[in-house]
Amino acid sequence: MSAVTLLRLNPELQRCLWLELTPTRLVLMPALLALGLGGLHLTGTEDLTEWVTYLLYFLLVLWGSRLAADSFVEEVAQGTWDIQRLSASNPWAMAWGKLLGGTAYAWYGAGLGLLALPFLPGAADGRELAAILVGGLSAQATALLVVLALHRFDASRRRGSTTLAQMLGILAAIPSLGPMAALSSLTKGWGEVTLWFGAEFALADFTLAHEVAMLAWLLLAVAWLIRLQLGHAPSPVPYLAFALYQIAFVLGFLFTDTLTPPLPVAAGVAALAAAGLTYLAVLAAPLHVADIKRLMRAADWRQRWALLPSWLPVAILAVALGVVAIVAGGREWTMAAATLALFVRDIALVAAVRLLSRRRTALLLVVLAVLLYGLLPEVLAGIGGDALKAWMFPTMGAAPLSLAGPWAQALTAVALAGLAWTRRKGR
Repeated sequence: MSAVTLLRLNPELQRCLWLELTPTRLVLMPALLALGLGGLHLTGTEDLTEWVTYLLYFLLVLWGSRLAADSFVEEVAQGTWDIQRLSASNPWAMAWGKLLGGTAYAWYGAGLGLLALPFLPGAADGRELAAILVGGLSAQATALLVVLALHRFDASRRRGSTTLAQMLGILAAIPSLGPMAALSSLTKGWGEVTLWFGAEFALADFTLAHEVAMLAWLLLAVAWLIRLQLGHAPSPVPYLAFALYQIAFVLGFLFTDTLTPPLPVAAGVAALAAAGLTYLAVLAAPLHVADIKRLMRAADWRQRWALLPSWLPVAILAVALGVVAIVAGGREWTMAAATLALFVRDIALVAAVRLLSRRRTALLLVVLAVLLYGLLPEVLAGIGGDALKAWMFPTMGAAPLSLAGPWAQALTAVALAGLAWTRRKGR
């Protein structure tokens, strides 16, 4: 497909390119690059290719993530986003148009830097360049994803948290799995290679491949959030598929060429991964009474499944895997069962807070987390309330209390969420 055909099929990309790539800016970027590289050469710098990699990192990661967030935030501030929502735009085309079009000037500068590499002294590492390009696109997609998620919480706010989106985008560009993968291969040269499902991979190639896979998931998430903004029906399937991918990815590090993890260990690790993904989704997605009303009024189970919150199937999967780990493990089941109850309690409390309060739910959740996991254990330890502590938190001793207490809290939190739903429903 030619570039002209692509522009005709994607009016959002065409609009962004007209706004970003003005004649003045097209001339300014190569002039600044030539001035900077020429100045470095005159000062005696020999390896100019290394400075080009720094330039790519600045343009695509540091600046590109900011541009990606601003591409949506400025439209909300100017009121043009509401007009676009009424159009018959394709979510995929709009996602690509905003992501590539809003950051087109940064990619223009990065392309000029790549074109200059063959004419500069020094050797360029192809894997390093590929990692920067993938990391740059990951940073931009993450920043756009964050502002889209924040907009779902408060659509009336005309300015988004672009700084927060930029910071999370920069974090997404860091190949953070390198050290974790090295931990699974200490006997293989301290991270030079890693074992995954018993196969041996070079750590640099493995990390880059995972970054590419995560980039694909990020692009799917951006398109899916735009799809929701355009009024299409939601579905828990994309996030459930992402959760299954992440669980399989984490489980791969438990396998070696001679060792297969026992079922309790594999189920426990998978349950922890699913629980972490549930926390991420339930905190990053709003919950409104209208959503539950649509869910309850659905005509059949197929429609109800499509209207489920994205985190709910993953939470059920985490509970099921936790039950499998407890039943298969046999020993120390009390601690695992109580921890599972606290997970149910936390999810129900988040749902109750979201249903009871329309604004500042993030602040309320932070206060609850500090009280439950920070202040309350210290207070109970200070007053010598071992029985209360066993009732509130799973401990190795006092088995009946450490099991009954968390489950009582879980049932109370579920009842509170139901009460919040009934109270808000009646208004």
